[in-house]
Amino acid sequence: MNRVLIVGGGPAGMTAAIALARRGIPCEIVEREIDWRPAGIGIGLQSPPMRALRELDVLAPIVERARHHAVIDMMAPDGVKVAEMPQVNVLGPDDPPFVTMSRMTLHEVLEERLRSFEVPVRLGTTVSAVYERDDAIEVAFTDGTTGAYDLVVGADGVHSAIRRMLLPNAPEPAYAGQVIWRLDVHKPDDLERYTMMLGRETRLGRLSKFAFVVPEIAAQITSPAQIDFRALYWLLVSPPWGAGRAVLIGDAAHTTTPHMAWGVGLAIEDALVLADLVGDGFDARELAGRLGERRFERCRLVVEGSLQLSRWEREPNTPGADPGRLIGETFKALAAPI
Repeated sequence: MNRVLIVGGGPAGMTAAIALARRGIPCEIVEREIDWRPAGIGIGLQSPPMRALRELDVLAPIVERARHHAVIDMMAPDGVKVAEMPQVNVLGPDDPPFVTMSRMTLHEVLEERLRSFEVPVRLGTTVSAVYERDDAIEVAFTDGTTGAYDLVVGADGVHSAIRRMLLPNAPEPAYAGQVIWRLDVHKPDDLERYTMMLGRETRLGRLSKFAFVVPEIAAQITSPAQIDFRALYWLLVSPPWGAGRAVLIGDAAHTTTPHMAWGVGLAIEDALVLADLVGDGFDARELAGRLGERRFERCRLVVEGSLQLSRWEREPNTPGADPGRLIGETFKALAAPI
């Protein structure tokens, strides 16, 4: 391949560009936002996607700048620890099994790697139409320009315009029945581990129900700009993930709720597998089918498992509900090679 277009400058698109550039494949990114900043506040990465980042030579700077967690503390609303959840480690004894960081930290690490490969990034521009030709895929951009490519990678997120162009009959993202509030505050000194505080009876905004570090966190909220409020959606597109010389990765093909902290992890793995398939010499028109077949079951585990956890949170008295077992079995399966 001599020219690849990646639509979307988030983690999926950036890692795809890095994975392809490492193989000497020229690529470029178009990002519709003028201000190239990541959406959201914080992010967690499990060890399997960190394994993929190691292959892309970006693991070390991420681990250096992230916080490390061997276990997750589970607490009651009064701050009493009720359980610990050990994290699966597929990297090695000297590497962390789970890391957390700001989304800006991940963005900066990936951008530094992109710059080292001199991957061009066009901001404020995206794709308005694609046309399949015998020898290439022609793209029309929103700035009035056009271009011809050997491959187009749709990494433009849950509301992907590329998905609608390629697969007009694909399902639309579905509301999961929950919303999430994320807060941009300083970490309290007493918060040493990744911690989940469980209060099933608690509803929106009733932070007074919680003890431990929650009052200190609540006191830091002084501006709406600190709050990232989102409805949760899910999506799972059946293979093929694209059509012709265009392929979908990341949230454009599979969107998960954050209950397992695996959304970006799946996107990173998608990017690595896509580059591997390209490196194996498959024709661009085969990639949508092969990538979807290779990745679908793994992504299904996360999407459907996370959705089940969401349902159990909304219906806490469901007979047979066992979140710990579901998470443990899913993470064990995800530890397998990709």
